[in-house]
Amino acid sequence: MWVNPGELRDERLVEYVRNLTPKIKQLTLLPTELCNYRCKMCHVWGETGWARKEPEKAISEQLEITVLKRFIDEVLVENKNISVLLSGGEPLLYKHIVELGQYLRSKKLTTYLLTNGTLIKENIDFILNNIIGLCLSIDGPEKYHDSIRQEGSFQEICSNLEALMKEKKRLRKLFPYIQINMTISQYNYASVKDFVRELRERFKEEKIIVYDSSTNPWAKKRDIAINFQPLYFTTKEKGMGYLAQMKELGCESASGWEGFLEDDPIDIDAARLKRDLEDLWRAEGIDYSNFIDVYKYFTDINENFGKSKCIGPWHELTIRRTGDVYPCVDLPDYKIGNIYEASFKDIWEGNKLKKFREFLKKENLEMCNRCTRIWADPDAFNGLW
Repeated sequence: MWVNPGELRDERLVEYVRNLTPKIKQLTLLPTELCNYRCKMCHVWGETGWARKEPEKAISEQLEITVLKRFIDEVLVENKNISVLLSGGEPLLYKHIVELGQYLRSKKLTTYLLTNGTLIKENIDFILNNIIGLCLSIDGPEKYHDSIRQEGSFQEICSNLEALMKEKKRLRKLFPYIQINMTISQYNYASVKDFVRELRERFKEEKIIVYDSSTNPWAKKRDIAINFQPLYFTTKEKGMGYLAQMKELGCESASGWEGFLEDDPIDIDAARLKRDLEDLWRAEGIDYSNFIDVYKYFTDINENFGKSKCIGPWHELTIRRTGDVYPCVDLPDYKIGNIYEASFKDIWEGNKLKKFREFLKKENLEMCNRCTRIWADPDAFNGLW
């Protein structure tokens, strides 16, 4: 999202990370990487995504639910108040998704679901009873979204969302909070204003706001929030630098960066995008004075907006379909363990993760300048979404 980087930046952030004590606060689960879409910009199933390199395994392998439950129980010994992010692939294709959601709810865990929206209608009861925050991907007005994802998908997803909203209101449910996420890329950047207008026209009975990270994001009354997420991308130069860093850490094969590779410069009129977003923010009454600079984001990949350190590996673990565990949700390269083979304690306190944290205290990974996780202040791991 276009965020306010906050006061914790530059030297203050360096000092903060230097003295940071590891405490698990979030699990990101990718129990399946199966997906029914092939979105153009996707780093998993896009043209250069990692799942394309081993499609048969990516389609067939899914986490065993008993092993996953055991690992979660071990995490809860350390911290009973973690949040859980369900992602993929498309997480609603996970064969044990209902059992997993119900289990997380039984533990009173804050659970978020990231979905492409195609399977919402057949999972309405599951979502209403188990999910706190639903993040739904729609990449612009109909013609833009369908060109990126799949013909006819915009109408299908909107219909599914209408069914969910209708049942949510009928049952007078507070949760889930619903957020529509538009990933701004070279394919849709010219449509941000039209997108808000089109959604408000389609969902006339709903209160739709533009997500505002300059204040408490849940302070404004809404039925649906629209969030603009900048494309996470890299250049070949940055990717090769990251590869060298991974080798320094003992990881000889590191291809996760390839799924984020874009032309340099990326084919976006960044000046126009900045004008359009600022016009929109002003119209919505959003104070964007401390947001990251939209133009610099897409034109100067070396600009990190004072965020030269990532705090994720001190608070978060990512578990993929094979049971492999990584300190980063987006880069399945630096493996720190496997839940079929090791306990949470062994992984969390293990030498590989300690080595990774020490490395990040000294330098930032070359891949991280365009990852919005690096701009997360500590509150991002305290249940704020």
